[in-house]
Amino acid sequence: MAQRKNGSTTLKQVAEKAGVSMAAVSAVLNSKKSSIRISPATAELIQQAAKDLHYVPNGLARSLRTNRTNNIGLVFENFGGITEGQFYVELLDGVAQELFKNKYRLTILPEVDRVQPINSLGNGLLDGVIWCKLPQSSDVIDILQRCPIPFVALHARPTEAHEAAAYISADNYGGAKFAVQHLHELGHRRLLFVLETAEVDVPDAQARLAGFLDACAELNIEVQAQDVRIWSHDLHETTAYFQSHPDHTAIITWNERTAGVLLEHAQSLNIQVPNDLSVISFDSTSFSEKTSPRLTCIYQPIREMATAAVRTLLAQINGETITQDFEYPTRLDLRDSTTEPPKNRDWSSILNAEKSS
Repeated sequence: MAQRKNGSTTLKQVAEKAGVSMAAVSAVLNSKKSSIRISPATAELIQQAAKDLHYVPNGLARSLRTNRTNNIGLVFENFGGITEGQFYVELLDGVAQELFKNKYRLTILPEVDRVQPINSLGNGLLDGVIWCKLPQSSDVIDILQRCPIPFVALHARPTEAHEAAAYISADNYGGAKFAVQHLHELGHRRLLFVLETAEVDVPDAQARLAGFLDACAELNIEVQAQDVRIWSHDLHETTAYFQSHPDHTAIITWNERTAGVLLEHAQSLNIQVPNDLSVISFDSTSFSEKTSPRLTCIYQPIREMATAAVRTLLAQINGETITQDFEYPTRLDLRDSTTEPPKNRDWSSILNAEKSS
């Protein structure tokens, strides 16, 4: 009998080649409990026949029997920027490693159907989903309320959130307060907090902004409207900011990707970090060791959070009810991008030196 292409061979064909019943083949190849006693020699014969015919188990049929697909969805609505920041690389790797260890597959969902979320969730093809840094908006909250399968949110709990869910994040609020306290101890009193355009509504970003504002209030640091900016990664925008001769002596960026771009722009404008301007950020991945200067950061345990998200979701899939939040502590990783505020800084001389060089 001619061999079929991979995936088209049936149990009946394997049974015919091995000279046994379909029930025996099913018991061996699908690890199915059976009243039929199968000798090791017969089992080996069946395995060899399946190998010769390139038999591949029917995953769909198996999922119908077990009501499981062994497939988990990971929602990345800002997936386009995943290669631009080490945070997402480490998070994705952490999720994937834990899933694969537990014999699960991973499907990345770059967007969610706002009207019919079931369409984005695989229409029965996913056992559960991990939502990563979804924006805090009414339509997203509604999607979480209507999510038909178990889910875990890998970000801070939004102000209005689905109660029957687990939210896993770092202590974003406390981390931002660490950053302000560090700069205050160095002598800084004029601080700028920078959010990224694409992720301004992410709960983590909002929690960090809240921590910044509260820490400034506690330390009697004045905060004006211009002390919080939403920044793109555009050099012209950065140049315009510095040409306005701001009195900020330190900048806190909501993530290290934005901080890295800021350091590059500062260097191109002849701005010396940290002598002219201190910069501090979040994440503290290996990226922060490669910037010039090395970036002082608020550390968050990305891989631990990713592993916890997977384990929590699998526990839910297995019938456990887990609705409490998991908030991991942050810490200050001191490197080279912060120091005491500059004395008698002259923006005109700094920027004009850049033009004449």
